[in-house]
Amino acid sequence: MNLKLLDKKQRADLIIKLIQEQVLDQRDKLRYWRDLTKQAAQIDTGYIAQHLVSLVTSKYGSSMRGKGDDLEDSSEVKSANFLDSLDKRGAVAPRWNFSSNDILTMKSYLAVPAIYLVSIDLNSKKLFRARVWLVDPRKHIVFYRRYKEWMKTLGLPKLKDPNRPGVNFQLFPPRLKSNDNFARHGNGRRNGFKPIKIRLENTPGSKIILSVEETSPKKIEILHLDSN
Repeated sequence: MNLKLLDKKQRADLIIKLIQEQVLDQRDKLRYWRDLTKQAAQIDTGYIAQHLVSLVTSKYGSSMRGKGDDLEDSSEVKSANFLDSLDKRGAVAPRWNFSSNDILTMKSYLAVPAIYLVSIDLNSKKLFRARVWLVDPRKHIVFYRRYKEWMKTLGLPKLKDPNRPGVNFQLFPPRLKSNDNFARHGNGRRNGFKPIKIRLENTPGSKIILSVEETSPKKIEILHLDSN
């Protein structure tokens, strides 16, 4: 099967198959072990998100684990997973992490062709939902300016410390079970950054390219899928 030759229906069918097999079915199986071992039942969806973006965009990955580009055109894939992620206080705060161990990597986030933001969470009916947004870091002015501000104020000074292994720019995705379509950055603390909303839809430099939901238990439907 050639990823580049798949039509929209074929891609949609494979997206549903991937989510069913690798997320929903795996969650059901893991709950048995959670109840037995009292360990966390959270699925690591980082690599699943990369498979998902490849199906949506028809772009191959680099076939590398950990290091290397997420996609063949050097685009980045960032995943935030809300499923089974409550902490001991009942809070849930997944985020999109832009981690850097060196200055070149930190600056590269503003030079990649695209950043794909994947959110895996629950909709207002407490059923599974997955959304993917495409962000062009050069055209999304709010994202670009905030990231540059963060680099100048926090990222670069910290990386210049030889005893610091790395830094991390963090975006909070749309809230669990909400219809929000914006990311958030900044906590408003005295030593932090002013809180801002980074819109992901109906704004230059960003758009939604996939929306998938459980419309009823075990029934997955694609509500939106970009054509290639």
